[in-house]
Amino acid sequence: METVAERLYSLEEYFAFCETHEGRFEFVNGEIIEMSGETTTSNRIAGNIHFCLRGSLQDSAYELYQNAVKLKVEDGRVVRIPDFMICEGKGDAIRYTTFPLLIVEVLSESTAKIDRVDKLREYSHVSSLQHYLIVEQTQCYMEVYKRDGDRWFVDFYNNMEEVIKLPYFDIELPLAAVYKKVIFSDATSF
Repeated sequence: METVAERLYSLEEYFAFCETHEGRFEFVNGEIIEMSGETTTSNRIAGNIHFCLRGSLQDSAYELYQNAVKLKVEDGRVVRIPDFMICEGKGDAIRYTTFPLLIVEVLSESTAKIDRVDKLREYSHVSSLQHYLIVEQTQCYMEVYKRDGDRWFVDFYNNMEEVIKLPYFDIELPLAAVYKKVIFSDATSF
């Protein structure tokens, strides 16, 4: 990710900038940051999660978003674009959402530190958020953060046979479904 300009912008200037520029941009404390391009693997993983969870939640009031919807956090000082989100179906603003229940970030070399440190800190302060999933795209590995009241707990998964339980939704997400048709560098595909 790289900063677009050397001056600080207001939130309204950020939204105006996004309307007139191609690409995906996040907003962090007045800076507009261009997001790096996604890999086909990252997009496939987010799509697999979307497909799997959509089937489990199809009759619910939740909204599922992949790679496009902005999420306002940190009292409007930060706007992120997660790889996948499930949000409450009510209360969303027109240009962004503020009520995520589940967020997924698929790691890349350029975003791993931001996803594991900055976004983890930012997202953990979003009161509606119940689950934050960090997914590795170069190997079978997932970090699953779950809210329990005011505390967060993390579980690690690295076996295709494992199933992630998402208790807030009372559903399960098999790792085999997350990595369906993903080819790792060792030529193993699932």
